[in-house]
Amino acid sequence: MLTQIRPPGDKASLADELQRGSQEDAIALLLGCHQRIRHFTRVAVDLSRPEAPPDQVQAAAHGVHRYYTQALPLHEADENDSIHPRLRAAAPPSELAAANQAMVDQHAGLDIRIAALIPQWEAVARDPLQAQKTGPEAAALLAAWNDHLALEERVIFPALRNWLSAEDLAAIREEMVERRKPKSQPGS
Repeated sequence: MLTQIRPPGDKASLADELQRGSQEDAIALLLGCHQRIRHFTRVAVDLSRPEAPPDQVQAAAHGVHRYYTQALPLHEADENDSIHPRLRAAAPPSELAAANQAMVDQHAGLDIRIAALIPQWEAVARDPLQAQKTGPEAAALLAAWNDHLALEERVIFPALRNWLSAEDLAAIREEMVERRKPKSQPGS
């Protein structure tokens, strides 16, 4: 059913985990982000199932939209701004360097797919009858994510432990925390 908008066993979001004082290292936090990406993308695919009740479709579309417009950009910044430059500086030119660059390049392609789906998810949140239109594009997004996440989990994340110092990993984690802190309002 579409009613379960949060991944099974998930603690709501990385921001919530960090606010509660999670002590997981950067790699564990990144893997948690991957779990959420897979979950919300599967929910996006399931939106187009004809048997899904309209109220669940609307709620799920709202959750998918919120995830992809608020949380995912933070995760992409974690990888593009915190991981990519550190691995580029620490690792010699090699297959790892190519994978590190591919990670960033693939984000650009994923962003194009997501940009096309965001207005569709908004439309589904207003009118669940629009959900049928999202199925093929959401399925293509899921396939692209599967390839991308596999690259990161097979090559990039293990390389973080092999090539970066404990200080680098702690700095990545701290940058992740900072990205997720609530922004203060002007004048407050």
